[in-house]
Amino acid sequence: MKYGIIILSLIFCLFSFSGCYADSDLQATQSINLRSVGNARELGGYLTADGKRIKRGVLLRSAALNEISSEDKTRLTEDYHLSVIADLRLSLEAAAKPDPSIEGVKYVNLRVIDEDLFTKELEKKLAVEGTAFERLKVIVDSGIVSYDMYVRFLADEPGKKAYREFFRELIELPAGKSLLFHCTQGKDRTGCAAMLILSALGADEKTIMRDYMLTNDFNAERIESQHKMLLSNGIKESEMGRYMLVLDEVNPKTMTTVLSWLKENYGSPVGYIIKELGLSKDDIEKLKSKFLE
Repeated sequence: MKYGIIILSLIFCLFSFSGCYADSDLQATQSINLRSVGNARELGGYLTADGKRIKRGVLLRSAALNEISSEDKTRLTEDYHLSVIADLRLSLEAAAKPDPSIEGVKYVNLRVIDEDLFTKELEKKLAVEGTAFERLKVIVDSGIVSYDMYVRFLADEPGKKAYREFFRELIELPAGKSLLFHCTQGKDRTGCAAMLILSALGADEKTIMRDYMLTNDFNAERIESQHKMLLSNGIKESEMGRYMLVLDEVNPKTMTTVLSWLKENYGSPVGYIIKELGLSKDDIEKLKSKFLE
């Protein structure tokens, strides 16, 4: 457990962030304007394949909320009528940097990653002391974080259970209320959840990818700094992508890998949602009725 805590601190704490933004039209459109929370945005406004639009201010996504300001909490409750926070982190992460308690807001911890297996792998592979970069290199070389990690999220039972419960929270969300889902960086477990929601609501792959890659606009300043850090430690440009998977950048290969897996094994993401998460076609119609206009 000792090394599990060390490495979780490295992945999920050392490289965590507060809000920092770069200019882009889509970024401005999707931002929910939280100044103390990183990668904070919404799925509202995107068009679906049949020409409908996702309702604004209802489906919110972000990085961790542990440093949220009182002003931003008020914004979530008063402007967005927040009803549910779905925390997709491991229990170790949630305990280390807990979400705030907000009156009238339900909190659910839906652990996407197999916590026992993850910790055992870490203890076995990461028995290392040293600088942050040396530990980062061990993580990258171990393959724990990889281009096919979203496939593992969706194929393993903990991930299925977490996303199944996540969809139930969406179905049961009261009218006029919002749900905010997040992990630590708001890019991987959260990005996978966003892909599933957008798919269920009828968005095409181009829209899914645009939303996914928007993380790189929200994290632009940190990504630039991290690239410089890696170059200064002798990492070649050809190796940069593997390292940035652990840090604050998303890579389109990670999303295209899981989308290909879903199509090959289930016909589509919606096929996965029905077969593995247990939603019915009626459930999907309920989601569309609730979240589309």
